[in-house]
Amino acid sequence: MNPTLIRLAAAVLGLGLLTACAPAPAAPANHPSDAAFPRTVQVPGDPVRQITIPARPQRIAALSPDTAEAAMELAGPDRLIAVPASSAGASLSSHAEQMAKVPTKLPPGNDPDPEQIISLAPDLILVTTRHGGERDARAALAKAGIPMIAIGNGWSTLEEVKQNLTLLGTALGAESTAAELNAELDRRARDVAARLGEPARRPGVAILSNQAGRPFINAADVLASDLVKRAGGDLVADKIGLRATAPVTAEQLIAAAPDAILLIDVTGKGRESFAGVLDNPAVAELPAVRDGRVKLLPARISYGTGGVRVADGLEEIARWLHPEEMR
Repeated sequence: MNPTLIRLAAAVLGLGLLTACAPAPAAPANHPSDAAFPRTVQVPGDPVRQITIPARPQRIAALSPDTAEAAMELAGPDRLIAVPASSAGASLSSHAEQMAKVPTKLPPGNDPDPEQIISLAPDLILVTTRHGGERDARAALAKAGIPMIAIGNGWSTLEEVKQNLTLLGTALGAESTAAELNAELDRRARDVAARLGEPARRPGVAILSNQAGRPFINAADVLASDLVKRAGGDLVADKIGLRATAPVTAEQLIAAAPDAILLIDVTGKGRESFAGVLDNPAVAELPAVRDGRVKLLPARISYGTGGVRVADGLEEIARWLHPEEMR
């Protein structure tokens, strides 16, 4: 038998003992309508999955930063036992201090170790399966019989964020909290739309991010792109035919000729991490760079890890692109 499968089987056999010994944190007060367990949650996908959760989860392992941030907003820190190490960074999380207190920090990267997860004796696993390593981990963890919510979208629009908050709110027994967060997102998005109306001009925006040690240019597959469009801008990625987020070259930026450049700081390294592209002599002569139409935003309010705080990012981008309308 494959050695990895043998170790996984041993870990599963020990799961009952670990769960029995693991202390259950005190559950925060919640609305009575949120308390009914067991419950079956329908998880969108191909195929749609029916996940039965026997009791209100008290030991939650969130394998991806977006699910960790949502779980923190929905359930609070006491019920989380594992989050990605990156979730404790202030550039990525609005709850960095609370994340730092979660007992287990999963190693950086997109390849969770199923054996490590099982050894923690979680009663619910949360993962977004946008990366191959996360999909592989889901397949291995499914054999352990631990309830798991595997989100198949990329948290790449406000609608997807709201759908995911609703789904996770149901799984965590926090439906009312999810509804409140979604109502706040709706209210603030409507306010921006009402104040902007139909802008006379929609600036072309290049969105760059620094998550992989070098600048990437973002296509429509990230939440920041949805925010830019809602804030009255257009994506230059569409102009140059970019369909997926990828490393950016100076030639691409020059060809795109953006009216403005939005920098998404995932790593906390600030504008200097984009110097390799922005300091290129030809890029530096682009009007957007030369005239200072470059804005830096932390990922915690502009990417899928933002939760309800992506409304802050939407408002900031709208004020940047259309200051007169957003006064």
